[in-house]
Amino acid sequence: MCKKRTWFFTGVIGAAAAIVMAGCASEAETNETQENISDTAETGIEIHVEDISTSASYYDTMVDGTDVEIFAVLASDGTVRLAMNTCQVCNGSPYAYFEQDGDDFVCQNCRNRFSTDEVGLTSGGCNPVPITEEDYTEEDGIITVSEAFLEENAYRFSNWKQF
Repeated sequence: MCKKRTWFFTGVIGAAAAIVMAGCASEAETNETQENISDTAETGIEIHVEDISTSASYYDTMVDGTDVEIFAVLASDGTVRLAMNTCQVCNGSPYAYFEQDGDDFVCQNCRNRFSTDEVGLTSGGCNPVPITEEDYTEEDGIITVSEAFLEENAYRFSNWKQF
């Protein structure tokens, strides 16, 4: 009877140790990811042009404690379009972000549809905040959205996805 309990407790202790070690590995991976995000935030957001397609790519970073997200998409004319993933009109709502639906982006707050070909060009309405050529640089196939632009617009995300 004692041998069975010893093996049982040994098994429990071994399982607990494995869980703790797995947790440490996850924590290390999380910290590494956060470090990479922090490094990116210091220089802005870098996007490799070759990775951009007609399906939007989303890029997250932390700016002064606020989660900020932009997206990049290839328009029908082959040009790269960039925008902040928040609606200019609805940005006080936690649902003021866009999801792609075919060739359109849909505001998850008001459901307004916005054409991919208008991303980065149209402003002043219920549409994604444009990121224009003034707000980024492109060199050797890498687009860098400036840290200054991200800082100027971080306020738009103060209530973003807070549900």
